[in-house]
Amino acid sequence: MAIQTAPGVTQRMLPNGHLELSCRSTRRQIECEPVAAAMWIALKQHHGDVDRAAGVLAALWETDVEETRYDIIALAGSLCSLGLLTEA
Repeated sequence: MAIQTAPGVTQRMLPNGHLELSCRSTRRQIECEPVAAAMWIALKQHHGDVDRAAGVLAALWETDVEETRYDIIALAGSLCSLGLLTEA
């Protein structure tokens, strides 16, 4: 599974470690907590490749890679339903 940022979406890291995502076309704006922000960053660094992002985060967080993958997919699904991500 690979995902990509939807057109018109911008991102901004906040001083508190949260990530602000905004979409110009839908005028939707959300704030992600630090764990979700890390998942977003890992996905961006790995060009939307969920498996690679999960592998990196699981190693860093010392968690099960499949559970981390599931969490990333859940986040991606939420962000897709909000129009912030699309499946590639």
